[in-house]
Amino acid sequence: MPNTFQVLDVPTGDGAGVPFVASALGRPKTIVFSGPVLGRYVVEGSNDGGTSWDILVDDDGEQALFTSQAPGVRNFDAIVGQVRVRSIGNTGLSTRPMIALGAPPAVGTPVFGVLDVPTGPGAGAVFDLGLSAGAFKTFILRGSIPAGSRYSILGSMDGQSFQEVILFTSDQLGARPAAFLCRFLRVQRDAGGPTPVIAFGSEGILEAGTGAGTSEISIADDSQIETTSVTDEEVLRQYRVPLALLSSASLRATLAGEGRGGEGTRKVTFRVRAGGTADDLDGAVLLSVEDDGPGAVPVEADSAPFARPSAPSTLIKLTGQGDGSSAAVIRNLTLVFHP
Repeated sequence: MPNTFQVLDVPTGDGAGVPFVASALGRPKTIVFSGPVLGRYVVEGSNDGGTSWDILVDDDGEQALFTSQAPGVRNFDAIVGQVRVRSIGNTGLSTRPMIALGAPPAVGTPVFGVLDVPTGPGAGAVFDLGLSAGAFKTFILRGSIPAGSRYSILGSMDGQSFQEVILFTSDQLGARPAAFLCRFLRVQRDAGGPTPVIAFGSEGILEAGTGAGTSEISIADDSQIETTSVTDEEVLRQYRVPLALLSSASLRATLAGEGRGGEGTRKVTFRVRAGGTADDLDGAVLLSVEDDGPGAVPVEADSAPFARPSAPSTLIKLTGQGDGSSAAVIRNLTLVFHP
């Protein structure tokens, strides 16, 4: 499969750009910066479906942070499900800089997950990576951590004997890489205060018979999202997705989640759109599904086949539209592109 070269969405005002789905990309990533800057531009990664973000950090400690107009090329080893650009202190910038990402395709299917963090001191539940997780991993911790706190990531071959492989002692240490081969992961908490989120991504291994390319791209978001209006269609989530990396020339999109609402019936609609302009209600409608309620109900739909795009990435938007009295509410959504 080909390499991916993607110009990331760069905001000029303060805030974050449209995320790019990087779950089908390999560990080595090159970031190129060129153009003006007033404050800071930060390239962030997320491994929990896009809820928790932190700056990319290479194993030598270099951060994906740009503060001067000098052109820069930086290399990072990272397994992250999504990347985006955050602008800090650049309000008033008339011309946005260019920040591009280059990466090879993943050699195997990466593993992404959120580790169980106990609410008090002690060890969390064990996460079984299975037999197809590679050695290189990236961990992201977000949350308020009091001084003197320790969160140890432990690895094990047999699920019984665990050893520390990486340590977090404060928040915002970045999306931190680590190379170690294990089957099981768990968190050892030695801290009080609120419970942070610790998410990880692990590279996959190349297995016999899987060298034809990536077969699917999955986007997960376990948060609850809803429209602000009960009548208008609104963009709920949007991503840049490298569909050109998929091995099949014909693709389908599958949306699954849980519709939420009161005990009365409703007729709210969710749509998946491809193409168009970020934040706008345009682009081709790949699928549309109606949530009739009442209460919490499964929402699932599969699109008709469509031709695999040839562009490096495709803008994908999930929209919701209320029925005039109820907002469109969905949580625990998964969007999968597959043959």
